Amino acid sequence: MKISLNWLREYVDVSCSAEDLAKALTRIGLSCEEILQAPDDAVLNLEITSNRPDCLGHLGVAREVAAMTGVPLRLPKGKNPKIRGKVGEMTSVEVSAADLCPRYTARLIRGVKVGPSPSWMVRRLEAMGLRGVNNVVDVTNYVLMEYSQPLHSFDFDKLAGRRIVVRRAKAGEELVSIDGTRCRLDESMLVIADAEKAVAIAGVMGGQDTEVGAGTTNVLIESAQFDPLSVRRTSRKLALMSESNYRFERGVDPVGVEQASLRACQLIAELAGGELVEGIVDVWAKPFVPPTVTLRPRRCDALLGIRIPPARQMEILAKLHLSPRMEGDKIVCTIPPWRGDLVREVDLIEEIIRLEGYDKIPVTDRITHGVAADNPVDRVRRQATAAAQAGGFDETLTLTFIEPAEAALFCNAPAVCVDSVVRKTDNALRPTLIPSLLRVCKTNQDAGNADVDLFEISAVFPPGSSGRRGKTSPRGAMDDEHLELAMVTTRELADLRGALEAVAQRLAGQAKLEVQPAVVKGMSNSASGNVLLDGKDGKAIGVIGMVAPEVLDHYGLARPIAAVAVRFDAMLAAAQQAKVYQPLPRFPAVRRDLSLIVDEDVAWKRLAEAIAAVPQPTRVAVDYVTTYRGKPVPAGRKSVTVTLTYRAADQTLRNEQVDQQVTEVVEALRKGLAAELRA
Repeated sequence: MKISLNWLREYVDVSCSAEDLAKALTRIGLSCEEILQAPDDAVLNLEITSNRPDCLGHLGVAREVAAMTGVPLRLPKGKNPKIRGKVGEMTSVEVSAADLCPRYTARLIRGVKVGPSPSWMVRRLEAMGLRGVNNVVDVTNYVLMEYSQPLHSFDFDKLAGRRIVVRRAKAGEELVSIDGTRCRLDESMLVIADAEKAVAIAGVMGGQDTEVGAGTTNVLIESAQFDPLSVRRTSRKLALMSESNYRFERGVDPVGVEQASLRACQLIAELAGGELVEGIVDVWAKPFVPPTVTLRPRRCDALLGIRIPPARQMEILAKLHLSPRMEGDKIVCTIPPWRGDLVREVDLIEEIIRLEGYDKIPVTDRITHGVAADNPVDRVRRQATAAAQAGGFDETLTLTFIEPAEAALFCNAPAVCVDSVVRKTDNALRPTLIPSLLRVCKTNQDAGNADVDLFEISAVFPPGSSGRRGKTSPRGAMDDEHLELAMVTTRELADLRGALEAVAQRLAGQAKLEVQPAVVKGMSNSASGNVLLDGKDGKAIGVIGMVAPEVLDHYGLARPIAAVAVRFDAMLAAAQQAKVYQPLPRFPAVRRDLSLIVDEDVAWKRLAEAIAAVPQPTRVAVDYVTTYRGKPVPAGRKSVTVTLTYRAADQTLRNEQVDQQVTEVVEALRKGLAAELRA
């Protein structure tokens, strides 16, 4: 925001140099980026944060200077123009979209003579980077830079029906803006229309058909408040930027709307002649009620770390026009309409220290850091990370957003998306981490790294079970948002499962993962399944499998990829927070390998369950080794090799004892699964 020093001095006495003023403004939060020299003037280019739209005009900055220095603030005063007629008899305003236009005012000036503006006004506007147009349009720009309130002037005689209608645009409606851009409008946009057509894009730019020109004699002055988000979206959709939409997007003073309108009419009457029609058409959906914010002086001292007496706090708040009053041991402030950023106690504390001086906060050579107990969630997460890294996997950190088409590869319901106007690409919240990891696989492939082993633990945002999109809980999180652990590898699927089991064992001790064959979207039908943690409640905690060929093609991946994604919160719930001691075995283990011929449809899970059903206290492990098909195994049958491990806690097992137990297992498998021991 550019501020003319000469212009600023009309509202507040500034005796210091431009350089000293720039330093002082920077100290109170209005950082000066540069000082530009203009003829007989200095222009300060201030960086105004988005929460201070009141400082996007000279009056707002003058208020800050007055509060900082203690000198009085002088508000602009104009001559009262001649008044004729009643505005309500000559025009009307209808607002059919009050949610997008909380307030709209219109004033009418008759008999103006459009011509060039005086040199003093042209110089000031040029110092702000604005070119002079004519005395009517220049006044609206002048008041914009004075009050931070955008205005628009219409040639009243060009308005069909001599009235204003504030409404949503019609689908396919078109308008040519004053800069010559042909704009195709849609129903999400707010327009200012007359009785027949749209004549301006609300908060963004006026149209050519009703702009003020040399032949204009009667002028309608618009001063309004528009919904900031609506203005921003419309501006981005149409690729139209202006000083007006820059301010409307940040919010304007709902009460100052009327004062800015009157100021513009006074200046137009002074510079272009004419008579002001008495009264104002004011459509205000909900008049402004000043909010109050309470401050505890002790809380202010505690947060800042310095002592500021309550009387001094009251003095500072009064300088900022916050009308402070003591109620018991608290200060209650009434917030003026131009300070919409003040909503919490901490906001008032910030205002106090801004004017008291940040340099008053002492800087010490010691930093105290309270020791807190280790967070159980963080501890388990570190354990999972260490286990995955021990398995040869590298941790990644990827973005939360992906393309909707990527989400559709792994999710049947539409993904949760942000507005495409806000984010044109990658605007879907990922329902699973797998798409993000596949992107990293492609990056590595393009860099010549063919072998990848990656994992990530991060939040995912699957659509709700009932197809809800974007619904949030009271804590602000999405209903189905949760942490997920995902892993991908170019190694075998068995290697991936082993790595996941290692993570689960590290977290949950004796808990074991089970895989139940299932059709999983985005995975190969012949090599995919649901992951169950000890089969608890029969509910899957994730999916595992080989990524489907069509998904690999989508990412341009040349090698097969195995992937797994599980709910990390389920693993957190099963994690052992207390370490369990187990003594080292005193006696050796005895292992027996069995090659069992079973029917082709007998899955490993079924075989393992049949072995587990044979009660043998000394059997400590059952491990899958390999599967063989071919001669001499008959067609329709396969040979599955398993390893049985036996160990006793109080003795060394003899071969006869182990052989007897192995025989029991083989006999049980023969009866239950028609298994044969391969010679």
